Amino acid sequence: MPWWYRNSNHLITMTKKSPVNFDKSIAGFNFTERGLKSYSKSLRIGPFSVTFNARSSGVRASVSIPGTGLSKQGIELLKF
Repeated sequence: MPWWYRNSNHLITMTKKSPVNFDKSIAGFNFTERGLKSYSKSLRIGPFSVTFNARSSGVRASVSIPGTGLSKQGIELLKF
């Protein structure tokens, strides 16, 4: 595949990607090959599981019912 292609008369260049990706979570801190990305914490409140995720763009939350696949994600709590 060439390094470029045309779409609607716009020249789009592809970005160079790392051949190996590094993604590791240690004590709630998420590290990638580019450094610290976010912090997350999960809590169990009755039949619900609440997860908070803090990163440079703000704090978001998700609420789910474990074992069912039902969840509401991307609840914005704070915006930085």
